[in-house]
This record gives sequence, C-alpha cells and structure tokens, in this order.
Amino acid sequence: MIRAAAILLGLAVAVPLHAAEIVWRSSSSGVLPSPAAAVTPTLPMPPEAPAGFALSMVGEASVTAGAALDLRPVVAGASGPIVSFLLFGELPIGVTFNATTGRINGRALEAGSYQAWVSATDSTGATVAAGVTIVVT
Repeated sequence: MIRAAAILLGLAVAVPLHAAEIVWRSSSSGVLPSPAAAVTPTLPMPPEAPAGFALSMVGEASVTAGAALDLRPVVAGASGPIVSFLLFGELPIGVTFNATTGRINGRALEAGSYQAWVSATDSTGATVAAGVTIVVT
C-alpha cells in the first residue's frame, strides 16, 4: 500500500496538471487533423461603386400626422439593373418600405423626427446609399 502511494505521489510530481494535452481521435480513422494556426477570417470587400453611381430620395419628407407620405429613390449610373434596396433606420408608424422598389410610403400617424437610410445594390454588387429625415408634425 505504501508502495502504491509512493508511485502515485511520484507521478503527481513528475507530470504537472497544466502540462496535460488532450488528443482527439476519430472513431473511423484514428486520427484527426491538427487545427491550423489561428487564422483571422476576412470578409471580401464589396466592389467599388462606379463613377456616377448615385442614389437620392425624392418627395416631401415633411408631413402632418395622418397625411400621406411618398418618397421614391432615384438611381443614376448603376452598372446593370438594381438588384435590391435595403432600409436602415426608423420609419413613422403607418409608413412602410418596399425592398423591391425602394419606395417609402403610407400615412405617418405619429409626430416626430425619423432618420432613415436607403441603399441600392446593382447587379455587380456595388452599393450606394442616401439618407432622409422624415419630419411628422
């Protein structure tokens, strides 16, 4: 018994716990590839917008509560057709955004100041954006 305790004590001193290494094994092949060195993932940069590619929002951006609001995007200089529109920001209650046409319309029901940005992406992946402040009195 004393001999077994001495062997366990010797192992505990000889093999520090922090030096332990776990080796994972596959049940089918017996080995797993070692992980690659830490690689920082990178995102591809979107293509630059061609010269002259621009977006603006036209229409009355200041309305009284309950009045109709209608803002439409005007896109110029796109390389090919516009594939999508996206909205970022906040719209008044009662107002909607159409992702196919980029149109913001409806009846603004609550007074306040609302900031929104609309982006347009063309068939090459280039994107432009325009901001609009909607004021409902």
